[in-house]
Amino acid sequence: MAAIGTDSASLTTQQRLLSLLAINTSVFTWGISFAGLLPLLALKLETAGHSYVEIGILAAVTPIGVIIAAPYAPRLVQGLGTSMAIFLTNALSVFCVALLPIFDSYESWLVLRFISGIMGAVPWIVTESWINAIAPEDNRTRVTALYGATMAASFATGPFILTLIGTEGYMPFVYCTLAMMISIVPLVMIWKLAPRLNFAKETKWSGLVWTMPSLLAAALMCGLVDMSFFSLLPIWGLGLGFDKDFSVRLLSIFVMGNVVLQFPIGWIADRTNRRLILLCCGIAGIIGPFLVTALTGNLMAMCIVMFFWGGCAWALYTVSLAMLGERFQGNNLTAANAVFVIAYEIANIVGPPTAGVVMEIWVPHGLMGFAAVCAVAFVILICLRGIRRQQDDTV
Repeated sequence: MAAIGTDSASLTTQQRLLSLLAINTSVFTWGISFAGLLPLLALKLETAGHSYVEIGILAAVTPIGVIIAAPYAPRLVQGLGTSMAIFLTNALSVFCVALLPIFDSYESWLVLRFISGIMGAVPWIVTESWINAIAPEDNRTRVTALYGATMAASFATGPFILTLIGTEGYMPFVYCTLAMMISIVPLVMIWKLAPRLNFAKETKWSGLVWTMPSLLAAALMCGLVDMSFFSLLPIWGLGLGFDKDFSVRLLSIFVMGNVVLQFPIGWIADRTNRRLILLCCGIAGIIGPFLVTALTGNLMAMCIVMFFWGGCAWALYTVSLAMLGERFQGNNLTAANAVFVIAYEIANIVGPPTAGVVMEIWVPHGLMGFAAVCAVAFVILICLRGIRRQQDDTV
């Protein structure tokens, strides 16, 4: 059965630009909701007396849903078409967010966040495949960097808005629900421009895994730090004696580095060696935790380090996403993107609970120690892969 949608090769330059504008607008409003919701739920659970591990588990159930649904996303898009698949799953995600303040027990939140993950897999995978399908080859990394910078801006804005409206009552949940609803509108406006994303039935998922170890390593590294920090960085701040508002702003500062640094990093990656950029970002992930821990008495210096460290951490995802679009095209693009997202979400599942355990063992700096160990493992893996590539040209 042929996939429903438009042939991306037939799109004009204006249509590609319009599509990218709409996609990034949608990603921005969706990210505001997502980034506000994670610290909101974490702080509410912490106030209610739940442990760090319980907070980490709640953060992990959404990635579990994504992993379960991701292998089926390409076939769903094949049958419904790109636009319809995104619209239906996004609408169901909005419904789950709207129910959070109504069913506010820990067990109910586990169920709702799990369903949100199942529904969120399709828009996530399809949106990134859409971007790579229409991105020009000569500036692919800059296109994915713009996507990453847009998401980073929304991730920084979400927690900041949370500090303005507060974390008490229904209002923060209303704002998260409305932001997610608005994210659907831009995609509806470019409904007919959605690309035809084919899926090859003979695709072997295990084969895809072994053809892109470097890209999956980058996704894993980014995912381990990303979800752990979104869930536990405000708690780390509280453990150091900072007030609640500043603890939440630390998260905004960390991801704000992406807004400023993502496009410059993408520009450098397009003109130099993308693999070298990944290695440099991994090294920054080793240095960052040590500097942040050492500078807790100097808030300005600590925030500056958080800013640059955040930019390098998220660049692991956007640079490797561009490398994925370069490596996989045609029928395997959506499937490869699904594997990429699964790797990222596996890290999201492992990261928060593990970081929570380390935080309880090493108070208050366990989160920083966890991030440093993850970065060391990534750098070692990339270096070993670089040695192997001298004999094997596989990506």
